[in-house]
Amino acid sequence: MNIETTTCISVEHLELMKFYSKHYNISQRTFLSGLVSFAAQLEKEDVKSFKQLSYRKKGTNWKRFHLVLFEDEYEFFMDVKKLWKMSLAKIIAFCLDNVLDEFLAVLDGMGEDDYTDNYRYSGYTFSVYRVYGIVCCKFFWGPDPKIIKKAKQLGHI
Repeated sequence: MNIETTTCISVEHLELMKFYSKHYNISQRTFLSGLVSFAAQLEKEDVKSFKQLSYRKKGTNWKRFHLVLFEDEYEFFMDVKKLWKMSLAKIIAFCLDNVLDEFLAVLDGMGEDDYTDNYRYSGYTFSVYRVYGIVCCKFFWGPDPKIIKKAKQLGHI
């Protein structure tokens, strides 16, 4: 099942995404998803706690952007939104303004068939547990460390 959402992004950012997704022959959704994942996994923005969500700056030419995400992508975006305390529109702007060059360098180093979204979030998971009666949630933006340890023990990696 896919989850549909709408946000507003600047006309300039929309043109950038259209250009690069066409250049790399991937969908805008896949390009954006990869960019946000890249930024999050490299910790390009600090985690903020006990802060209010921040939104995009006013005064720019904005365009409505319809986005269809896979369930795991949507959950991942919501986690990034929660941790960075930014709206989706601001996350997109932040990533395009601050991470795009590094992300493009990674894409340039890949072969044409290397970048598929088939396994993009295959390692995304979370676990819910209790510590002294307090409900806790742990997010994994990659394979669960227990899985990696087991794979090493079995000689798979």
